[in-house]
Amino acid sequence: MKLLPLVTAIALAAGSISTAQAGGVEDADAAKVASCTFLKDVSAPTSTGKHTREALGAAMQNARDDAAKAGATHIVWNKIVGSDVSSVSGKAYRCPK
Repeated sequence: MKLLPLVTAIALAAGSISTAQAGGVEDADAAKVASCTFLKDVSAPTSTGKHTREALGAAMQNARDDAAKAGATHIVWNKIVGSDVSSVSGKAYRCPK
């Protein structure tokens, strides 16, 4: 069962698992959160300081967890610039149901 967290992190980084299943905070774009309330900026470093899919997936989940603690329903990820990525960041929003 040690393989399951790794597979989940890869799938999250690739966007193939609904983020609603991954902590209740859904990935969104600016249009989707236009009528939502901004809560906070969230970010998380990769645990290894590397930019592998596994490390980025885990960092994204940590940022989602932080957003969920603030009451967020959606997150808009900031664009990643460059190839040497050691953290992820985004904006957390609460949207009406």
